[in-house]
Order: sequence, then C-alpha cells, then structure tokens
Amino acid sequence: MCESRKYTEEAFRGCPLTCRILPMGQDYTLAVYGGTLPHVGSVVMAQARPSLTGDGRSATSSVLNGIGHKDEAVARMFAEAVAIRENCTAVCACGIHMDEITAEQLRQIQDGCRRLLEKCLEDM
Repeated sequence: MCESRKYTEEAFRGCPLTCRILPMGQDYTLAVYGGTLPHVGSVVMAQARPSLTGDGRSATSSVLNGIGHKDEAVARMFAEAVAIRENCTAVCACGIHMDEITAEQLRQIQDGCRRLLEKCLEDM
C-alpha cells in the first residue's frame, strides 16, 4: 500500500464508520471515526516486537485519552493489528460518538469496527 486509503462500514443506520490509512515509509497512521460527531478522542501508538512467549509477533502500545473519552479500545485494536501484521509502528487516532447510545448500538459499533478492521487488513 503506497497511497492513503479510505474504508467505510455502517454499524447501523445513521452510524457510519470510516478508517483512513496513510502509509508513512514503513509505518502507518490511521484515523478511525464515525457516528454523529467524529472527533479525536483517543490516540494509540503501537510498535511491533517479538512476542514475549517467543511465538510470533506482538505489540507494545502507548495511549493518550481525551478527558471523558472511551475510544481507546478501538484505537488500540486498529493500531496493534496493523503494527503486528506489517511489523511496523502504527498510530491510530479514534473518535466515534453517538448521543444516548444503547447497549445494543454499542455492540453494533464494536462489531462494525471489527468488520472495518478486517477490510483494511485484507487490502494491505
């Protein structure tokens, strides 16, 4: 992948999810956002390393969270997956927002993010 790419997925009606990937040399910067108010809520930098079990690769991550934001789980999922797959450093800024979200909608967003990540990884 040499150029920036954009991937989309819909968690449910009215909740689009987007991932933009920008290659930077051998590393990657990702922006994952969606819902009714995309923003930067959390940023995760993941660096690939040999697994501590000695089997394959893993990643070490550093996290910055905006006050009151809960986007870390998605940002970590994307950054670590790309870092491990590409054996690189990957940074993911994430912000997905829905007012008055229900537990079911939250589950649908999590599922949508997993599908979105799979699309990205398949294309890399």
